[in-house]
Amino acid sequence: MLTRRWWRNRPLRTRLSLLLIVLLNSVLTVTSLVTFSVLRSSLYKELDHRLATTTAGMATASTSDIGIVGKNPTDYGWIKFGGDLYVALLSGDQRPHGPGPRYPDPAPPAGTAVTVPADDPASSAKYRLATARLTDGRTAVAAVDTAATEAAVSSAVRLFIALQLLADVALAVLGVLVVRRSLRPLEHAAHTADRIAAGDFAPRLVDARIAPKTEVGRLSDALNRMLDQIHAALGARDASEERLRQFVADASHELRTPLQSIRGYGELYQRGALPDTRAVDEAMERMLAEVHRMTRLVESLLMLARFDEEDPDDLEPVDLGRIVTESCRDAAAVEPARPWTVAVAPDVTVRGDEAQLRGVVANVLANVRMHTPPDAACAVKLSVSGGHATLSVADEGPGIPAEALPHVFDRFYRADRSRSRARGGSGLGLSIVAAVADLHGGTVRVESPESGGTRVEMTLPAL
Repeated sequence: MLTRRWWRNRPLRTRLSLLLIVLLNSVLTVTSLVTFSVLRSSLYKELDHRLATTTAGMATASTSDIGIVGKNPTDYGWIKFGGDLYVALLSGDQRPHGPGPRYPDPAPPAGTAVTVPADDPASSAKYRLATARLTDGRTAVAAVDTAATEAAVSSAVRLFIALQLLADVALAVLGVLVVRRSLRPLEHAAHTADRIAAGDFAPRLVDARIAPKTEVGRLSDALNRMLDQIHAALGARDASEERLRQFVADASHELRTPLQSIRGYGELYQRGALPDTRAVDEAMERMLAEVHRMTRLVESLLMLARFDEEDPDDLEPVDLGRIVTESCRDAAAVEPARPWTVAVAPDVTVRGDEAQLRGVVANVLANVRMHTPPDAACAVKLSVSGGHATLSVADEGPGIPAEALPHVFDRFYRADRSRSRARGGSGLGLSIVAAVADLHGGTVRVESPESGGTRVEMTLPAL
């Protein structure tokens, strides 16, 4: 458990380096064991071949040249050649004597080589021994000291251990450098994540040395895209919270004024400051006007809230041309002196809510009435092109200031607050227009050139 915990707490580069070293040592160790086994087997095969050649030569040579002293068992001894080769000729069950290999009991089969110890118990020498049957019934024995062979294998083992240690050192140094360099983008990613956790969402994972198709490259790209989404989401959240705070402040401000008026008239009446019935009637009339103003404001707010929850699938086919024609007729009745130009294409049908669309057209025409002189001309045009119905309302009034254009769809926004409030506007008209257009899958935009005039254009999908 302690070892596993220690391993988990190590840095990734340390674990990778250790794994590389362990893997290399495992491969080298297995390779060395196989190599040493093959080498030792090959060397011993050479010894066995030498023994076989020697015994075969003894079988064909004259035995008198080998130096047999007599037939007494004590006369049978090892004859040494070349410093490591021992030979003997045996009759019957005789055994060779003297310094040299220990003759095995029972004797090995002819043509088979075996490893035997030295005849002297104090000696650690090992010998490779083989026998051959001669034609006269005697046995030829040959043995070779394996000291040189074992020394060659030991030298190879020591050389390989030294090379393996050098390889471990080289791998430890180069492996750490390579792993550290390879993991540097991950360290950069961790550093970037720390900065993001601290509240800085600007940094990104950018490194020209990272190939985009590698695992680290794909990780960097995924993290960058995730950071972009998080940054955008946080920005949208901050903007939404700011809009909500502004909305609450504006709504509170809009409701405070009529409430203060109603409270003021109520306190006047309670204190007896209204001297006669006429004054009371005027106060009640003003109070009712403020109540109506608050009612219109609350209804507009409720309408905007409903737009956020309504399902576009509930919309039905609506004759937009009829709505525009009737709304323009109503506006002309309110302001007969204003020059009106109305051009409505026939059979313009959209999928929507008739009451909401009628309210949109009424709001746009009401803005013309509230923010332009009574004699300013107004042109209304409804056309169909490319599967979309476009409603355009253009007036020749003073226009909208350039700095106010980006905010005309903000709730409670007024380019001229004092005049708009005096004329009874709440600053929600174009907000409602934009919300209805969005609910119907359309768009709305406002243009106001420096030369004057304002043009509101709403586009909806046509059936």
